[in-house]
Amino acid sequence: MRGKRNRFSRLGMLLITLLLALCVTGVGYAAWTDEVIIDGTANLGYVDVVLSPGACSGPEITGSVSPPHTLVVTLTNAPPGTYTCGFTITNTGTIPVKIQSITMSGVPAGVEVSVLGVAEGVQIEQAGVYPDYVEGTVQVIVLDGCIASCSFEIPFSFVQWNMYVE
Repeated sequence: MRGKRNRFSRLGMLLITLLLALCVTGVGYAAWTDEVIIDGTANLGYVDVVLSPGACSGPEITGSVSPPHTLVVTLTNAPPGTYTCGFTITNTGTIPVKIQSITMSGVPAGVEVSVLGVAEGVQIEQAGVYPDYVEGTVQVIVLDGCIASCSFEIPFSFVQWNMYVE
C-alpha cells in the first residue's frame, strides 16, 4: 500500500511542477510582449460657425458681416427712434458650439445697443442636429439722431461646447 501512495505523490508533484512551469511561461510571455495593436478608426470633428445678417427694420439701418464673426451695423440719416436688425448664427461644423462672448465696439454716443435672442453660453448643435442655428436681433435706440452715417461692430466668439468657460 505504501508503494501506491508514493507513485501518486510523485505523479501529483509532477503535475504541480508542469502547471507552475506553464504559469511561469505565460507570465514571461506577457511581460515580453508589451505591445498592443488596435485596428480601428477615430473620427475627429471640426468647428465651423457662419454668421449671417438678416432683415432690418428700415432703410436707415443695415447689417453686414466682417470675417470671421463680426456683425457690422450701420445707421444712415437715422432720426431718433428704435431700429432692429436680425442675424442668424449657423453651426455648419460637426461639433456643438457655445457662444463664448458677445462684445460691442465703436458704439457712437447717443446710441444704445442690445442683442436680443442670443446670449453667452447658448449652445448651438452640430450641423443636421436641431437646433443647429439660432436667430437674434440687434436693437438700436437712437437718442440724438445719427446724421450722415455711423456704424459699430458686434464681434462674437465661439468655442466647442465642452471648452466653454463661464
